[in-house]
Amino acid sequence: MLMLYKRAIHLPLTVIFCLFVVSSVSARFVPIVGVEKTKDGSAYLLVNGERAVYLKTWNGDMSPSDRAAVAAQRLTDFVQQGLEPKAIGIKTTASDARVVVGDALLVIATSAEAKAQGLTPTKLAEKWVDALRKGLAVPPLSVSPTSLVVPLGESRSAVVRSLLTSEVVAEISDPTIIGAEVNNGTIIVKGLAPGNASINLKCEEYSAALQVSVKKYAASKLTSTAKAVVTGWNAPGSLVSIAAEEAARKAIVLEPGASIVSVDKPRVAADLGPGKTIQVPVGINAQGSDYIPAKLNVPVEVENRILPPVPTSWIMYSNDPERILRYQVLFAAQMPSCNEAARLLYHHQNNLKQRTGFVIEVVNTSSQPASLHLIEGVAPPMVDTVVVGYRAGCDFMENLTKNIGRVIDLPSNSRQVIVSQSLGYPETASGVMELRQLSGDPLIVRVIAKPDDQRRAEDLVGISVPLSKVDINKIALSDHVYPQPAKHLSVTYTVGKQWQFVRIGKEHIRHAEKEKFLYGNYGVIYDIQATLENPLEKPQEVEIAFEATAGPASGIFLMDGNLVRLKYLRSSDEATVAKVTVPAGRSRTVSFRTMPLSGSAYPATIIIRSVGTMTTMRKEK
Repeated sequence: MLMLYKRAIHLPLTVIFCLFVVSSVSARFVPIVGVEKTKDGSAYLLVNGERAVYLKTWNGDMSPSDRAAVAAQRLTDFVQQGLEPKAIGIKTTASDARVVVGDALLVIATSAEAKAQGLTPTKLAEKWVDALRKGLAVPPLSVSPTSLVVPLGESRSAVVRSLLTSEVVAEISDPTIIGAEVNNGTIIVKGLAPGNASINLKCEEYSAALQVSVKKYAASKLTSTAKAVVTGWNAPGSLVSIAAEEAARKAIVLEPGASIVSVDKPRVAADLGPGKTIQVPVGINAQGSDYIPAKLNVPVEVENRILPPVPTSWIMYSNDPERILRYQVLFAAQMPSCNEAARLLYHHQNNLKQRTGFVIEVVNTSSQPASLHLIEGVAPPMVDTVVVGYRAGCDFMENLTKNIGRVIDLPSNSRQVIVSQSLGYPETASGVMELRQLSGDPLIVRVIAKPDDQRRAEDLVGISVPLSKVDINKIALSDHVYPQPAKHLSVTYTVGKQWQFVRIGKEHIRHAEKEKFLYGNYGVIYDIQATLENPLEKPQEVEIAFEATAGPASGIFLMDGNLVRLKYLRSSDEATVAKVTVPAGRSRTVSFRTMPLSGSAYPATIIIRSVGTMTTMRKEK
């Protein structure tokens, strides 16, 4: 049963009966008191729609709903007289606790009621008093929350709560910034332009304010699906992940002053076979002052593209100066034409006695876009100059053998960083890369030492940025670019004869036009064919060994598709590369590949000899 006097409110309750509504001739709002009856026989005393007193037990012949109705009538009488919330108090007896207004009883927390609710009578009464005071303090008109941040072009809502019977209207301070509509207890606000505005909600003589700020997201997506390209016979999942992350970074647009604060790096467990594609989701978080943080999920389609091989025409040798003594461009060179490749070898030690930024970038000075295929062997910075070159060479040789790389795209008049490292003192940056331009005008490759804080601010890997800070007219190209970084050698060894020695890094390749040589032939690939002859009547085992002839050195050798790694040899030390059995009265041809490594001492020597033949003569090296 619902009884109304002059005010009514729709309450989201299970069952409502006996709603006590009080009016006053003055403009002061009079709280609304009511009762909610539940299906299990318990009841609530309501104040301004809030559940204030919960009753579960009988008291004498009065049911919980009877008790709630009596308490509601008493409270109605009090609020008619201008009840102040702080006037509600507690009086305790030996058996119960009473909620009172002055000396007048409002409701009793009996011992049975307290026990049913797991409290003492006093604690239960205190709980009721607190809820009654809060209910009486509820304003007749309110909005929650009182402030909103609305993305540009989107809508957000707030809850409007009115205890009044008249219609709620909204007054907007600046309708060019926001639009608003009040409907069924909700105000929906749409962001029309960036800026701040306010909404004044009015009903009868009451009002409530809602502050609104319309902002852009820090970043947005350019396309629904980004694309990335890798290469190789089964491109590893780690490379697929790197390519997907770079493509995702390029697929978003940052607002001025905003930046990417984190990337949820994708995890790709399986290798990607040639001609296959996979979709990789990448999460990117961007922030910026006065922007809404953007959390973007960028799906990236990664393709393993089959690229036919092309000759390597040049080696770009970035080692002069070897020691970084000041911030400068350490090396710059232009790429060859699109049907050729260039190899970049770099090896630089930080001697500035402070942390230094080390950067390799490709620069597109053309008005046309360009693309570049990149096969990498990049070592993390290390103090040991030999081991860092060994680490870079191993990674490069393995990736080059399987054509494992990625394709990067550069917009017109842009630059993109492909290596960005922080070098402590006296750490060395070392790496080998095969670069092949697939489209566009020839790119420029630059190796730079700069302040580390500047590197962190300007040189994010995988992001193409405009050339605003690069004066292309002042790019001076290096002389250390050498043609045909390849050597093809043949040697014959006969079992029982003198050992054979093959010098690596002795016959230096020369600059095409100037009297300059690549001493040590660092980064030059040697393809060696060894013919092993056995004139004896029994099979013989032949050893192929590596000697660190000129000083400490590392070595890498590709033998029958397997990479043999010799991490560190002291001066004049030897290590076995392979042992080969040659049948009796037969010959056998063995082909293998090696490359002089940065940080190692060259020339070094490959020795071919019989195993266990003590009478074998050693030829002078």
